[in-house]
This record gives sequence, C-alpha cells and structure tokens, in this order.
Amino acid sequence: MYHPGVRTGDFRSEGGVVARRSMCDVLAAARRNGHPALVADIKCRSPRDGELISSERLEPYVRSLIEGGIDAMANPTAPEDWGGSLEIAARIRRISGLPLMRKEFFNTLEQMDESYEVGFDAVQLSLSTVPTLELLRAMKARAERLGMEVVVGVHSSAQLEQAVDLGAAAVGINNRDISANELDGGTVSLSETLIPLVPADVLILSESAFHTPADVARAAAAGADGVLIGTSLAKSGDPIAMLRSLRDGVEAWSR
Repeated sequence: MYHPGVRTGDFRSEGGVVARRSMCDVLAAARRNGHPALVADIKCRSPRDGELISSERLEPYVRSLIEGGIDAMANPTAPEDWGGSLEIAARIRRISGLPLMRKEFFNTLEQMDESYEVGFDAVQLSLSTVPTLELLRAMKARAERLGMEVVVGVHSSAQLEQAVDLGAAAVGINNRDISANELDGGTVSLSETLIPLVPADVLILSESAFHTPADVARAAAAGADGVLIGTSLAKSGDPIAMLRSLRDGVEAWSR
C-alpha cells in the first residue's frame, strides 16, 4: 500500500496550505448557477490516442488547468492502458487544492484506503468494471466511512437504476464504454438519453466525448451538472484558451 504521508484536512501545496474541497459541492454549485462545472480528466495516455501528457509536462499542464479556471480534476491511476500511478496522483495533489477524483479498475477494498492516503477527495466506482455489485457496495461504504465522496459510474439505463438503488449521491455517465477501454467513439447522446432518468436529488457528471463548446452545451441543455473532459484538453496546444472557449460556449447557450 502506498503511504505518501499522513492525510489531514489540508494539504501542503507549492503556495502553502490549501483547504480541501468537495466534488459534490462543486457539482451542486454548478446546478444552482445553471452552468455545468468543467472537470479535467488528467490521463497521461489512452489506449486509443497513445501518450497524452509526458512526465515532464505534468506539472505545467496541471498549472495551466488551474490558471484556465478548471473546477475540479480526476485522475486515472491504472498504469497499463492509462499511464497512471499513485505517484502521479500525489504530484497532482501537491499542486492543486481542487477536488480530485480517482478513476481506477477497482477490485479490492484496500484501494479505498490507499486513495484516501494519497489525498483523493472522491473515487469513481464504475458498475462496468467493479467485479461484483456486493464489492462495489462495500467499497462505497468504506470510502464514505473514510470521508471520501463516491461517484457511481454508469453506461446504461440498467446501471443507472442500480446506482440509484445503491443510494448514489452522484453518477458519472460515461459516454464511452470503459469496459472496452473507451475505444469506441462515444457521443454526448448517451448522456442526453440517460439524464432524464436520473432522480432530481442525484448529481450528474457527463463524461468523455467532449471536443467543442457545442458538445458541452448539449450536456448542459440535457441537465448535466458537470462535464469531464480529458483527451481534447490534453491534446490542445493551449488548454487555457480551450477552457475559456468551452466556458464561453456554455454561457452563450445559457443566455
């Protein structure tokens, strides 16, 4: 198990001590304001696109996201296909006080403890990849007992129903199929189909397949409280400008 140090309510960043924040608070605030939160999926590589963020680019990239006004972050830690690790997560955590959610092919309860120790504020437990519903239920309870938030990942109406039955406070609707390593194209249309089925008291994060302000505006119009954007941001030559254009597009739609 990875032990980067004792976790407390705050963490030491490059600029000093910064209070931790809540992913659910960010999504709830976005719902109240009528603008979906922008969440960066910091993945170093993908099975479909290859390397996205080199090791030497990681810190400058994270700083550019912060400067661009990103609302929260996620980080896939699986090494084989996504180029992640707990060490990379710790590097992100040292820079940023924004909410940070771990994405992983979780299969043990102990991974909840290591997520907490590294400094994640939330974990995404996907119904497509956690081996059994019983294990997912136990992981959710363990994570919440440690003080982390849980976003339940879904990819179908049947999984959404299961997530609601599990008492999910937030769901992540993955527009691509994570069980197939997101090699499919995916479109925002899946979120448009599933969002009307989500109970009013459940927060919604629409994930993947965002390339343009129009994509984000479609998710916003459907009722997403946040959008998770990874590959298009990482491949952008100017993440700050891209974030600005995405936000401007959503604000134009809301008017």
